Amino acid sequence: MNNFITQDEIVNIMQALIRCPSVNPPAQTVECAQLVSNILKKNDIQAEIVEARQGVANVVARLEGKNSGKRLLLNGHLDVVAPGEGWTVDPFGGEVRNDLIYGRGACDMKSGIAVMLSAIIAFKRSKQPFNGQIIFTAVGDEETGSQFGTKYLLEKGIANQVDLAIVTEPTDLAIELGNRGLRWFDISVKGLACHAGRPHLGINAIQYASKMVEAIHGMKFTREDDRFEISQPSISVTMINAGTQVNVIPNRCRIAVDRRMIPGETTDSVLHELNEIISSAIASQPDIDVEIQIRPEGWDPYLISEDEPIVVSLKKGHFEVTGERPIVRTKLACTDASHIFHQAGIPVALYGPGIAGKSHQIDECVPISNLSVATRVLQSVFRDILV
Repeated sequence: MNNFITQDEIVNIMQALIRCPSVNPPAQTVECAQLVSNILKKNDIQAEIVEARQGVANVVARLEGKNSGKRLLLNGHLDVVAPGEGWTVDPFGGEVRNDLIYGRGACDMKSGIAVMLSAIIAFKRSKQPFNGQIIFTAVGDEETGSQFGTKYLLEKGIANQVDLAIVTEPTDLAIELGNRGLRWFDISVKGLACHAGRPHLGINAIQYASKMVEAIHGMKFTREDDRFEISQPSISVTMINAGTQVNVIPNRCRIAVDRRMIPGETTDSVLHELNEIISSAIASQPDIDVEIQIRPEGWDPYLISEDEPIVVSLKKGHFEVTGERPIVRTKLACTDASHIFHQAGIPVALYGPGIAGKSHQIDECVPISNLSVATRVLQSVFRDILV
């Protein structure tokens, strides 16, 4: 590559990141954060490690322009899910086969971190005069809710006065304008235990919880947004736990619910909807006690216009590098872009080298060619917005 950083350098950065395990939970990302910080400092870019709680480390770096100007935030996460079993390669080996680099996080999303690093290093080496500021953030907690990662940095004012942002989640070089939202609910159904030989003396919590499950999965949604691949909200019961032993009528049943949201929905609106469905399902048993709790992790749905300057710049950069017009779409999964948009009010787009369909899978991999393209596109965005 004739863009102040070689493809071999990008590959080496990517391999180093994969070879530094950062599984969440427990989100022990100090070693990986130190690696990123050292790479930046080696290239004369000052970086600091911000530890939100013990073991969860975030990296913040800034590249300052000559004069005031636009402030661009780059964001990605260091933490990865556990590799699981069935891999044909070492999940933390960073093995290269043909055009692919393998390893846990190759797509989601150490590839995004690698291109952020590569692009900001190349821009620094170019000695291109520019105005404004690039703020680089590599966070240590995203896979389990972002409390100690992006949300923490936003609360500390890292993104104050930022004008626009890019999150390098896996998009396979498409530009994504937003993502669906998510809330997790825990529903506890309390009945009355008794001997299973005399079931009429008790209240079977499983029996009534099953009515709730059926009602939840029978929900019909009228709200729709065709800009999303799945245009309607969705709801799924994903966990059930009940009973103490086989000959006892269970007095407690707990179910977990995954509720996906589209723009226009809020925590209050989906909670109200869930309460109504559950009340209707158990109306015949007034003695049953139901408690609904909302987990603290949550992502609000968001969507920006295709006319936003960050989107226009990404489209221009992608065409400049590839000669092709990029795909523009939305993301099904939830990302820290939600927090950047809602918590900080920043127009944020998603653009990254990873292939979303390979995220969290065995033999996760990313094309080296995608790493090179994404790095060059980010460099183009820097020049377009800051020069």
